[in-house]
Amino acid sequence: MNNKMNKQALFLVVITLLYNLFLLLYFKSFLLLILSILMCVIYIFYCYLSIKKVENEVYAFTESINKSFNELINKEYANIFSLNTMDETLIAKINQKMIRLAEILEHESVKGMKEKKELQVLISDISHQVKTPLTNLKMLQCTLLEKELPKEKRIELLLSVGRQLNKLDFLLNSMIKTSRLETGLIQLNKLEENLFETIAEALSGITILAEKKNMNILVKCSEEFLLKHDRKWTAEALFNVLENAVKYSPKGTVIEIQVSRWEISTKIDIIDQGKGIPEEHHGKIFQRFYREEYNNDEEGIGIGLYLTREIIQKQGGYIKVSSTVSKGSTFSIFLPNN
Repeated sequence: MNNKMNKQALFLVVITLLYNLFLLLYFKSFLLLILSILMCVIYIFYCYLSIKKVENEVYAFTESINKSFNELINKEYANIFSLNTMDETLIAKINQKMIRLAEILEHESVKGMKEKKELQVLISDISHQVKTPLTNLKMLQCTLLEKELPKEKRIELLLSVGRQLNKLDFLLNSMIKTSRLETGLIQLNKLEENLFETIAEALSGITILAEKKNMNILVKCSEEFLLKHDRKWTAEALFNVLENAVKYSPKGTVIEIQVSRWEISTKIDIIDQGKGIPEEHHGKIFQRFYREEYNNDEEGIGIGLYLTREIIQKQGGYIKVSSTVSKGSTFSIFLPNN
């Protein structure tokens, strides 16, 4: 900037000298020459001040931009948000962009911290879930290897090994399904399917368990009920809710499945006569690995309802629960009609 200003000043001086020389030679008037020189000096001084002003403004502008970028790098977003954006100047427009960029970076920073925290919790939960069956397997292995046991006892222990392995297998499969759904690796394909057949598919997985507990399952749904949904994954979601209903309900009770079409969605109610869920826990039961304390006598890892919610939400629906302790629960699944 200084070099440019010096060149401009030198150019004006040269032009002034040439002009004054012309006046002296042509008009031969010293008064006119003096006035001309004075005007040129004033003009040169004015140009100098103008250039200096522009130089100062440019310097202030670049310093402001540099400061804003440093604040962005140092994540000092509060300073960015206080920038002036109230006028139509170039700096105000750039400040608007800076604030928008700061908002995006702050959002991504908060999102990253949240995801990091969720990952830490997830790793801790998985570690806890895997630790118990692995510990049991080690104990069973030591017992089988180090002790002479009757054949019947060995068979009993081997069956226990099988149950622990099944629990690990179920945990890993559930985690893989959940991870694929969350990351979008699995795309749900909604087609117009028979909902009654989807419910029947879900029921096929719990029929034996329900019969062992002498439980009846009533389905109130038209056999010709058509609805756009992903049949495979919706059946999985329904199965998870139904399995819990059978597990945590007393023997000889009834489970009802009621389907009704509303104006914009279809509602699927699964009603049991189980232990019920305290109202303050309604929001927790859909969390990953959450289990009610009084349900610890039943096998489970607390991931079924979480997976169900993911599946239903991926289809544009939602799930909610209403429950009364000692009387039972109603899980309501809503799927959009269109």
